[in-house]
Amino acid sequence: MFKKIFFLSILFLSFFSLFPKTEKTQNEETKSMFTEEIEVVGKIALNKTIQSVTVFKFEDIKKFEFDSLKLVLNQTPGLLTLSTGQFGQTSSTYIRGSKPTQVLYIIDGIKLRDNANIGGVNLAVLSTDLLNKIEIVRGPMSNLYGSDAMGGVININTYSKEGTKFVASAGNHNSYSSNFSISKPIKDFNLGLSLNFQRFSDNIENDIFKNTGISTKADYKNQSIEIGLRFFGNFTNSGIPFNMGLSTPNRNYKQDYYIISLPFTYKFNENSKLNVKLSFNNSKYNFEDPDDLWSPLFKTKFNNYETEVIFNTLLFNKLMINTGIDYSNQSISNENNYGKIFDCEKTNYFSGYINAGIDLNNLLISTSLRYDKYKNVNSNISPQIGFSYLAFNKLKIHASYSQSFKAPLISQQINPWGKPNFELDPEKGKSFEIGTDFYYGKFVFSATYFNTKYKDMIDWVTVDWATYTGQYRNIKEADVYGIELSTNFKPIKNLSIYGAYTFLHSEDRETGEELPRKPKHTVSASIIYTHKKFTFAASMVYVGKRDDFDFTLYAPKVENPSFNTYSLTISVPLNTGLSIFGKITNLFDNEHEEIIGYPSPGRRFQVGIRYKIN
Repeated sequence: MFKKIFFLSILFLSFFSLFPKTEKTQNEETKSMFTEEIEVVGKIALNKTIQSVTVFKFEDIKKFEFDSLKLVLNQTPGLLTLSTGQFGQTSSTYIRGSKPTQVLYIIDGIKLRDNANIGGVNLAVLSTDLLNKIEIVRGPMSNLYGSDAMGGVININTYSKEGTKFVASAGNHNSYSSNFSISKPIKDFNLGLSLNFQRFSDNIENDIFKNTGISTKADYKNQSIEIGLRFFGNFTNSGIPFNMGLSTPNRNYKQDYYIISLPFTYKFNENSKLNVKLSFNNSKYNFEDPDDLWSPLFKTKFNNYETEVIFNTLLFNKLMINTGIDYSNQSISNENNYGKIFDCEKTNYFSGYINAGIDLNNLLISTSLRYDKYKNVNSNISPQIGFSYLAFNKLKIHASYSQSFKAPLISQQINPWGKPNFELDPEKGKSFEIGTDFYYGKFVFSATYFNTKYKDMIDWVTVDWATYTGQYRNIKEADVYGIELSTNFKPIKNLSIYGAYTFLHSEDRETGEELPRKPKHTVSASIIYTHKKFTFAASMVYVGKRDDFDFTLYAPKVENPSFNTYSLTISVPLNTGLSIFGKITNLFDNEHEEIIGYPSPGRRFQVGIRYKIN
């Protein structure tokens, strides 16, 4: 039924789109803030994207002085990031009920991969002082980005504002944070550097989190050529004070991510260009706990060498086409206290895709198709088709149908903990969504319905109970659907109010039970009041009750209670470029566990200064 409605809607809207817009409405649309181009979906204006997209800019983020990317992400409808305890511990990001491994991070145009980590990329600890803009696509993007984007994409542009910025803050329990950023154009060159240090504690034994983030950019640009050099790194060293409800005074982990890339762009003319991206990304994870009798040591290392070539063109000022190929070589090495598990095991993949969109005045119709072939895995085709229609430059209606996949990890295929399985198929999903965005002056309201059916989901199966030997197999199927609501409005000149609500239904088809750590209800809200003498910002997050695992009771599933947290920030400008700020996180010192067995941090106070030279 969804497909019939989808295609009938396209035919209906195509008729009306043939009528030209008046000059007045064209001018109004040009002035609208919602015509900003969204890079992650191919530089499509926000009020024309067929996907559900949320955007956070540097100007929005700094008003809250959020400590980490996690706090920004949790203001997004349909997205939830949960942590195993104190600040800086391992976090898992879920978009519309997907797995954490199905969420792709893109840093300055380069995909960050970590196919060694069964828990997915752990980048929620990233400092917001490194960030310039975040684009979040809620829903599958395998049609453009392949396996890792089955659930959605988080596209991050690091700080690149011209000028010099310095931020420093300190808080209770000997916590502090500092950032230095500089960006300078020199003729045809532009150079940028952003460096960040963080240390947080919660006055608990072995709760010391240290994090260093760095982003450097060097670009050369003339009329037809752009050449760049990028380096991004995030290096974490943290104690782990709890494990499944028990105190662990000597448990710790180190997690390093870095990316080196060489982007090159050649413009044939105003409408056609060629992009070539050469990149290397590395992730390392080291875990130690001398008090753990079973697993006192675990180390893993993942390398990814990738080459991507993309061609973009605009034909007849209506037809947008981008097509590309992507080739990657990957390797994984890891060891535990018994010795090496993998010794530089290698895999590779090749993919090619084409995306076409036709812009018929207020109607955009987009379709794309991607082919992926991983070593030792059956090839996969990922299509997407969708449309958006902008009525009266105020009401956007959008819908899309997608097929997505997640290729099995090397560790799941080889499985050093049991029996290998090189017959694993990719996890697959079929998704449909339809939504509307209403823009009226300084009021925005969005509503989206989404539905995804998953099959061939990979899980562990015990095949020999005498020896507890297991194997990864394609065994699960699941249904996920829900509704996302969000609003953004300014009732008076200096007051901005944001709100988001998500209803999520998830079901394991075999058991009929909810999927773990997927609450039915989540709410986020924030308010900003800007005065010439101060800026006040407050935010809250509510997470409903959800099923979880309690390994301390050896129970298969238990209910984790709902919780909510509140944060306050006030910033006072002292003179041009200089301001002071203070903030409180977890205002009411709410005791809760985002994941059972791992207490979350209590109330924290922090004060700081921000200085910027343009």
